[in-house]
Amino acid sequence: MDMILVATPTGCRVFTTTGAFHTELVHRNVTALAPGFDKTCWAVVDEHEIWQRSAEGTWSLLTSTEIALESILAMGTTIFGGSSSDAAIVRLNSQEEEERLVSFDKMPGREAWFAEGPPLSVRALTATADESAILAAVHVGGIPRSADGGLTWIPTLPIEFDVHEVRAHPYLPAIVAAATTVGLCISHDVGLSWKVLNEGLEITNSLAVAVLADEVLFSIQEGPFAARSQVWRWKMDGRGLERVQEGLPQWLEGKIDTAHIATGGGRAAVADGGGNLWLSEAGSRGWEPIATDIPYSPGILII
Repeated sequence: MDMILVATPTGCRVFTTTGAFHTELVHRNVTALAPGFDKTCWAVVDEHEIWQRSAEGTWSLLTSTEIALESILAMGTTIFGGSSSDAAIVRLNSQEEEERLVSFDKMPGREAWFAEGPPLSVRALTATADESAILAAVHVGGIPRSADGGLTWIPTLPIEFDVHEVRAHPYLPAIVAAATTVGLCISHDVGLSWKVLNEGLEITNSLAVAVLADEVLFSIQEGPFAARSQVWRWKMDGRGLERVQEGLPQWLEGKIDTAHIATGGGRAAVADGGGNLWLSEAGSRGWEPIATDIPYSPGILII
């Protein structure tokens, strides 16, 4: 049975699809979540610890890092962590050795990155379905891309687009999506080039994105302190953008921030800024609220 994991400052809440929940990692600050294999997942705890959750729900500490982390990516036995300041990436292997990627620190164009509001940070990390490329959403530094496991990096999306999240398609390696201030950005060539999709949007600012089998979901709100937000979708069959309805109100409470849209097993979940957790059992249709009064969450995950 699929579960929705919600990271919070006081633990990881594990919801069933009916809204029942229990809390794991009690009294720990869970700051990022990432999927693993076969119903396992990874978490950043208290910004400096990396934990793994087994399919049975048992958590174990892998290692600690010197750098405070905001995002995490698992590729086989290698873990990549994105920092919450200074825009750094660390790589950890099965021997628990931590390596700051100097190649990322010295990548072309980095001198043009700048902090606007929050500090320079790696807000999200993703890998294409065939793991041929890693992509990082840097605030504010575009989307760096590595095709050799982090040995080298190149810039892709323009810095001025102010990217907030990047997510790869679960099984189509060529497709990658990004939430930016200019709308939804889509790549059809493994993140090398991007197309901006914003036709029909009165507001283009997007903070969150997630990918289903045949469509991309993304949030729209006026800014980082918005009082209301919407979920939109892009169908991969070529149709334009449309607002997601089918159970969602016209406006959701507060912003839908980075990592606040999750997909998995044909389902989708959204956590809004009002502390509400919404679930669709059928892609992006048939939404129902399954929980309320959730503390502000750094991210959600379906496993």
